[in-house]
Amino acid sequence: MLYPELEQKLQESRHTLNLANSENIFDRCKHYLGLLAEYRSKLYELREVLVGPQQTATPASPDGPLDRKAIREAIETTTRERNKTQVLLLSFTTISGYEAVEIFNERRHEGHEDWELRTNGVKFRGGDDSDLMTIQAAVDLASLLRREDHVSQNALNLGSSDLSPGLTAITRESRSD
Repeated sequence: MLYPELEQKLQESRHTLNLANSENIFDRCKHYLGLLAEYRSKLYELREVLVGPQQTATPASPDGPLDRKAIREAIETTTRERNKTQVLLLSFTTISGYEAVEIFNERRHEGHEDWELRTNGVKFRGGDDSDLMTIQAAVDLASLLRREDHVSQNALNLGSSDLSPGLTAITRESRSD
């Protein structure tokens, strides 16, 4: 391992992200992204040491000599994890009124599949003014529904693996034999 303590924190953070609920998933995504950024930064620093001017001997990590390929692969894997987590976070936070309507219709929210976006809000066809919700309320509810869907799907997938293959690869690739 290149940075055992940080890699352990990454594994723990990814695990807690996998166990997140719809209320704390934002914070867990942000925490995981912060650790990924720190790890990636350290990997780039390590790579710079290897590429430094007139390097006569390969620097050693606590586990043995450093391997450029392992560092590059760890950077690539960390970058993929970061991108995947950023996309997940954005999927919860960048919902438009049109997407909210689509989510309501797909889920048959409140028993209706004919939700419409109107200038003054969102409601199902034939509903009266008491059924109208503001666009912001619809977007917030759609975000919650999307987070709940993600958490439910993640709970189903947890039986097969607690860690993503990418993070497992970070640990595996950074080991020197």
